[in-house]
Amino acid sequence: MALKHTILAFLSRQPLSGYDVAKEFAEGFGSCFWKASQQQVYAELTKLEQQGSVSYEAIPQPGRLDKKIYSTTEQGQQELLEWLVKPCEPTAIREDLGVMGLAGHLVPPQVMVREIERRRQLHVEMVQHVKKLDAPFAQHPDSLELKDLYMHLIIRRAIRYQEEWVAWCDEALQAIEQVVTRQESEPSSHKHNLNEQG
Repeated sequence: MALKHTILAFLSRQPLSGYDVAKEFAEGFGSCFWKASQQQVYAELTKLEQQGSVSYEAIPQPGRLDKKIYSTTEQGQQELLEWLVKPCEPTAIREDLGVMGLAGHLVPPQVMVREIERRRQLHVEMVQHVKKLDAPFAQHPDSLELKDLYMHLIIRRAIRYQEEWVAWCDEALQAIEQVVTRQESEPSSHKHNLNEQG
């Protein structure tokens, strides 16, 4: 998946200004699955317009630059359709916290605890954020049209992803606490022997 597919997908639902597309990545549905800055969004929209994948309608704004409302062209719609019918593979995970865990033994436990607690709070906030996005769909899920049902289902996946992170953080914090407590209660001679064995 490329940034262009995400933008074309947003525009397939409704015409949007560049600002509104960027806002989707910052605060809306896009924030669940893709990170893109406002500069990246505008640059990609310009590229898509030059390639003929999107077009825009210029809306005059008194005292300001015209507002561009983008929509997909037939070419852009075809590109999106061609991408949609291809199998999609799971995205490779690139997680800093996972790599930190490989070398976490080199720092005091409270360093890792502090980072895990910080991450837990971020994921708690994301759960709340994503649930707000799902609220309009979750009220009457049985009566949703396919267009909105797909959105609801994908947002539900995002909610579970964030909730799984919170649960993992709780598990990790408890496990670290148990090990630290056990080590603190061990005789110093036993700790020394363990270090020598390592």
